[in-house]
Amino acid sequence: MDNYQFISLLLIAVVFVISPGPGTLAVFSKSLSQGFASAFYLSFGMVLSDLVYLTAVIYSLDVFAEAIIPIMDVVKVLGGVYLIYLGFNTWHANKIEPNQHLPNQANTKELSTGFLIGITNPKVMVFYIAVLPAFMDLSQVNMTHGAQILATVGLGLLLGISVFNFAASKLRQLFDSHGSMGRRIHQISGSIMMLVGVLLALS
Repeated sequence: MDNYQFISLLLIAVVFVISPGPGTLAVFSKSLSQGFASAFYLSFGMVLSDLVYLTAVIYSLDVFAEAIIPIMDVVKVLGGVYLIYLGFNTWHANKIEPNQHLPNQANTKELSTGFLIGITNPKVMVFYIAVLPAFMDLSQVNMTHGAQILATVGLGLLLGISVFNFAASKLRQLFDSHGSMGRRIHQISGSIMMLVGVLLALS
């Protein structure tokens, strides 16, 4: 991979991941309600799901696409219901300090939720199918080149969503400076998460 391809893929990944959608709304909601660390695990799960789709595109895994598309509608509805449930719980949750230590189970839960949000959006695969051929001949991609593409896009996705996450966590700190806003933060975050669930189920 040359420098042009590296920079192009990195920038495309950053722009793609911060574009409005269920993923960015979910990260905003999580960062606003529980801080940067919790939202980071959610973000990382989303990035992993994107890399699953990207792997399928790079190596032309048609079997994977044919297997996952038929069940996607059911998975999206179930995922949407789950996110609505999480949003409801967030609405009624007690205040969580942004630097509060989260148990490993909570980290795993956030990671799984992020993966669910990402994997139920097959439009990601369509995006990569449309974009990658503009920069390289996928029929000539070997294992090493494929790993470089995955690493580059993964880095761009993580950088982009982390900047978004950081901005949302700073907004939380601003709200925290007003003691009366603590409850309102959870109501806003819960509403956003429930909206994400609805969008996911109807997409």
